[in-house]
Amino acid sequence: MTTTLKRTTIFLTGAQHESLRRLAFERRTSMAKLLREAAVEILEDEEDVREGLKALADESGTITWAQYRKRREKRQNAL
Repeated sequence: MTTTLKRTTIFLTGAQHESLRRLAFERRTSMAKLLREAAVEILEDEEDVREGLKALADESGTITWAQYRKRREKRQNAL
């Protein structure tokens, strides 16, 4: 399976460019690959956040604080 890559341009400071170049050299890979991997991580993190927020919004099977306190009171009084 081949993946078609799209060209893009980013602007880095001199220090950022040098740090990225050194890291790529140390890892024996390209600067482009490091940047692609970083982009994938950001996109996956964003997807995780969206899924987490969606799960938090689902209130099925939950009770209110007042309902919880009432149930707890009943249990404690039954003891």
